Amino acid sequence: MIPYLSQPQFHLGPITIHAFGVLVATGILLAFRIIRMRAAATGLDPVLAERLAMRMVIIGFISAHVFDQIAYYPREVLANPLRLLYIWQSISSFGGILGGTLVAVWFVKRQVRGAQGWRYLDLLAYAFPFAWVFGRAGCAFAFDHPGYETKFFLAEVYTDHVVRHNLGLDEMLLTVPLVLLFWRLGRGKPRAPGFFVGLIAVVYAPIRFLLDTLRWDDARYFGFTPGQYSSIALLVLGVVVLYWASKRATTE
Repeated sequence: MIPYLSQPQFHLGPITIHAFGVLVATGILLAFRIIRMRAAATGLDPVLAERLAMRMVIIGFISAHVFDQIAYYPREVLANPLRLLYIWQSISSFGGILGGTLVAVWFVKRQVRGAQGWRYLDLLAYAFPFAWVFGRAGCAFAFDHPGYETKFFLAEVYTDHVVRHNLGLDEMLLTVPLVLLFWRLGRGKPRAPGFFVGLIAVVYAPIRFLLDTLRWDDARYFGFTPGQYSSIALLVLGVVVLYWASKRATTE
């Protein structure tokens, strides 16, 4: 059992900086660094890749909040629709993924079409697990994803003094092997366009679906959380993209 650790805070005058924000920012900066280096190494335009990543981050943070409010607090939104504009409040990771996906669709339809566009998307998908480790480390510190009561040795005493799963910590630890897998695959032979996009979806979706079964205070619709429905949709999307990538690789 891990004792409850209040989120470290740093004060710069009137501004309070939380460990969650620092770790998320670190993950984003690391992802940009990886994208820049890998773009240069694979013959893609680093500037274009970074612009795409920046659009995904901005739209992703906005959609993360909107999705969170609609999926988890529908009654509160109906009572006060202005909650949708408070983007500095709670966010949902799948909301961010949805926003990023919309930007990706726009990119391959309008900016860089065809296989070349998918190569840019692969850059971002490859960097995702590296950044996700830091993002989920922030969630672990904030303990913003409490699970059911348990005797699991990595559980933590929550603010209600009950020993619960720290699902942010669990997901962070499960992401580490994913980082190693992507690092290894990224060093091998060139992959078909769309390979890393499909792979990250297919691998992450089951992990998230299973972890959400341990959620304690999440909204549920017909027995499943919004994250579990989103996991199913992400898995289907990943399978379709991987199939498309394999067909393209066979053709080439």
